[in-house]
Amino acid sequence: MDRKAWIVITLCGLGMAANYWFLMKNQEALAAQRALEEANKPKNTEVQPATPGVATAGTDGSAITTPTMTPGQPDAITAATAGLPEEKHSIVSGSVTYHFTTKGAGVATAELAAGDRITLNETGRKTLEPVGALRREATGLDLVAYKIVSKSDQGIIFEGVTADGITVRKAYQLTEGDKSDEHLLALTLTLTNTGTLPHKSEEYYLYTGAASSLSPDEVLKPSFFWNDGGDADHEDTGYFGGGWFSSAKTEHRSSHTRMRYAGVMSRFYATIVSRVTPGGDKPGKIWASRYLMDHSTDKYADYDSAKHDYGIEAAISLPPVELAPGASMTEQYEIYLGPKEYHRLSKLEGQRDFIMFYGMFGWISKGLSIVMRWMHDLSGNWGVAIILLTLIIRTVLWPLQSKAQYSMKRMGLLAPKMKELQAKYKDDPQKQQMEVMKMYKDYGVNPVGGCLPMLMQIPIFFAFYSVLQNAAELRGQGWLWVKDLSIPDTIHTFNFPFSLPIMGTDFDLNPLPLIMGVTMILQMKLTPQPATMDKSQKIMFAVMPFFFLFISYNFAAALSLYWSTQNLFAIFQSRIMKLYMKEPTLEKIEHAPKGPPTQNPFFNPMNPNHKEKKTKPKNPKLGG
Repeated sequence: MDRKAWIVITLCGLGMAANYWFLMKNQEALAAQRALEEANKPKNTEVQPATPGVATAGTDGSAITTPTMTPGQPDAITAATAGLPEEKHSIVSGSVTYHFTTKGAGVATAELAAGDRITLNETGRKTLEPVGALRREATGLDLVAYKIVSKSDQGIIFEGVTADGITVRKAYQLTEGDKSDEHLLALTLTLTNTGTLPHKSEEYYLYTGAASSLSPDEVLKPSFFWNDGGDADHEDTGYFGGGWFSSAKTEHRSSHTRMRYAGVMSRFYATIVSRVTPGGDKPGKIWASRYLMDHSTDKYADYDSAKHDYGIEAAISLPPVELAPGASMTEQYEIYLGPKEYHRLSKLEGQRDFIMFYGMFGWISKGLSIVMRWMHDLSGNWGVAIILLTLIIRTVLWPLQSKAQYSMKRMGLLAPKMKELQAKYKDDPQKQQMEVMKMYKDYGVNPVGGCLPMLMQIPIFFAFYSVLQNAAELRGQGWLWVKDLSIPDTIHTFNFPFSLPIMGTDFDLNPLPLIMGVTMILQMKLTPQPATMDKSQKIMFAVMPFFFLFISYNFAAALSLYWSTQNLFAIFQSRIMKLYMKEPTLEKIEHAPKGPPTQNPFFNPMNPNHKEKKTKPKNPKLGG
């Protein structure tokens, strides 16, 4: 092992030690924060928050027990709510049908028609609480016996009384005005203390619903997210499994100083519960947990990935509740149940478009998303929109790509001279390097001139990849033989009587990734190779198309369509350049002799126009 390897290993060890140290410090800080929160809890609360599974005394002296719900007990809700009366009501808004229930007084499910054809909050568990259920503890259940006070085709009002004498009134209404959307509901929540004792609690939670993948093989796993005063973040179901530097966990709890919204999302759909009460953001908490999806009776029952397919659920707390006898407090929320479409979420404001989580090149992704939608409005087809956007990107990058190819051709002309230098100075690497650099200078060749323009394209590629990965608009949209651009374009499945490595017992025939692989090979054949390319680099270039074919074979057809289009464009560009661009030649550059020093008066004190800075005489200090 050489010295560089030992240096790398040492730095990695130091990095791991530093990470472990900071991890321990963070855990200590978190424990201290929790201890402080426990210590600051009001001790004169007349009605203590209900603890799941633990009996507490109600106002009439009877025992109250809030059932707990854990990921391993999916029937807990069914058993706990079996005795509650249930009334149902449905409201249609555009392509969305909201189904309300008195069990939890919220949105049991939301059916999305049109191109979505999906039901939200109906994922994997036998029974879920409705979105908007009010819990007295994050993992508790809303067991208030609600009744419908009024209902119409525009809204519904529920009302019920808790065991400790708090009247809960929930008014759901379709949104109106410029910032309205068919996927957006307004919720006005009013708590009234009808008892004779003060009531305080920091443990009221609104259930944000659940989310799961459309299939166990989804590239993006379900996530929960939150926005703390403009700082949005998310964690997927893998977060609960732990890792190298964290242990597995059954739930997530965190406190935030300026809680704005929280929710759950899958790759294409999201449920966002936003607090919009006038007066600004207030402290709040979030809770989230994952649960194993039940695929025992669906088409994914034999999939290995189905054994590790998890759904996600979450809840967001109300601000601290403090009610004197007879007093009320009202909180206003907006509940979004719909697709993750950037243009739709950005119109709703409230930073709800932050849940797109495009990554470090998000500003490029947002621009590409806007242009792609514009292309769709012009063409009427999302596949054509992807092709048009790819052509626009490649046309904009034409000068960079041309410069890269021209530079690589000049590097190719230097190959014979390069080999001569390598043979001449094979025993003196330092001298060989100096001569190579001198040769570059003599012929005016930039050794990174062919790579730099290509590197500048990487942010655009990653940004567009992120757009295609999250674009709910592509779901159910066809193009030629492709039935759905958001999934592989399988046209036939071969079933084998035996199992093959990687493939298993069947193989899907996906034409677009194969087209992408073939066009990539053709493109690389037409691309000039750098003069300094050694044998290992040539092997890497030869393997690269197959590597990309492998990783994108079962990905969304939209990505293969984009990649195939850009490969064909690159082939076309190479052909045009070969026909109309003058072939580069190698000619030594005459370097002009160094002239006199610069005459810039700012940097050349010898310039006759340069004026010395005058120093003002300082006045003598008085005294002492």
